[in-house]
Amino acid sequence: MSDSETIPLFVLPSGIFPSINEPLRVFEPRYKQMLDDCTLNEGPFGYIAHDPDSESIDGWSQPGTFGVMCSLSDMREQGTNLMFTANAEQRFEVLDVVQAALPSMPFGDIYPTVDDLVEQYIEDQPEGKLYLRATVRFLDDLEGELSAEDWSDFLHDWAQHIVDVNAMFRNEDVDLEQMLLILEEEFLPYDSTSLWQVANAVLDKVEDRQSALGSSTSSEVFSILQRALREKNAQLNFIRALNDAED
Repeated sequence: MSDSETIPLFVLPSGIFPSINEPLRVFEPRYKQMLDDCTLNEGPFGYIAHDPDSESIDGWSQPGTFGVMCSLSDMREQGTNLMFTANAEQRFEVLDVVQAALPSMPFGDIYPTVDDLVEQYIEDQPEGKLYLRATVRFLDDLEGELSAEDWSDFLHDWAQHIVDVNAMFRNEDVDLEQMLLILEEEFLPYDSTSLWQVANAVLDKVEDRQSALGSSTSSEVFSILQRALREKNAQLNFIRALNDAED
């Protein structure tokens, strides 16, 4: 898909995946302006992880390469905060970043209003915004499907990992069959929604999450999931070996 447009960016430490609904809280003026714009224009925003390897510009963390378009729902005020739910939909790739009109400033505990900040740049940058924007290219849905057997096997391996983690760090005996039943009720039968939801739960590293978002096929995402689970199990085995050596 080659369609492109310029969208607002919500840059956070970790990204989100399609089909995820995430409650969020906004207190910074830049994102209050973004939510106002999205509400007035009845448009979505781009939810994207920051790029840990890039230098900040004017004090603002820069976005990664891949993100997800999100619609707004359940927005309400809670004191000086705005609460809402981000509903993740279509993936996108960042082509060009439009920087914020003002640099990051240390406001302390009391933030200025959006209007006060807009007055500082509106004459020089009438089209400027307090938040980052980007020209993005929208990505097609994932191609292909996973076999029911492969998906079921992965859920079993994931359930075993959860049981092992609980036994090691929480001293809790979680029944494998019970945990597997929970995962199967949540993520069977296989579909792309289940794949993205599992990716959101299993993938911790920003680079893995970015790779998954940039994938073209379901098999690519599944390979990233399998590798991530193998790495988690290897770390668990290493810790177990250290504990056994101390005993």
